Amino acid sequence: QKMMMKDGESMAMDGTMMKPGDHMGMMGKMSDCVMMKNGKMMVMKNGQTMAMAKDMKMSNGTQVMKNGSVMMAGGQKMMMKDGDSMAMDGTMMKAGDHMGMAGMITDGVMMKDGKMMVMKKGKSSMMKKDMTMKDGTKIMADGTVMTKDGQKMMMSDGDSMSQDGKMMKAER
Repeated sequence: QKMMMKDGESMAMDGTMMKPGDHMGMMGKMSDCVMMKNGKMMVMKNGQTMAMAKDMKMSNGTQVMKNGSVMMAGGQKMMMKDGDSMAMDGTMMKAGDHMGMAGMITDGVMMKDGKMMVMKKGKSSMMKKDMTMKDGTKIMADGTVMTKDGQKMMMSDGDSMSQDGKMMKAER
């Protein structure tokens, strides 16, 4: 069967087709979540998106209110911004974060606005020192990458690398 991909569509390595705005989950399938979209809280379940009708409690105890305010299981409060989403297990995904397995942010590093950031357990912070990934790839705080076989390259804005050394280039 032959088809033409439209703007914004993508395809996972397993051949799963994803329309623009689909949330990525396990192996490229959509995952259930709540998200702030155009100032309204939405619920995505089984690929269907609808307005959030009532406050919800996630499996980790985090509470999400219809107005987008969030009470984390640990007691900290926050407000969801447009594009933010949260998996049903309470994992927070910020707008523009790289999605990994099961819709969680992949631990690794990312070049953002010319600065290297470290992503760990869904939180990003400035990269202060050089790091070595699990496969031996070295990342310098300036964005220089040295692969285990000696290749040298520079990360560009939006590029990221997971802890296991897999490089993800930003779409340009």
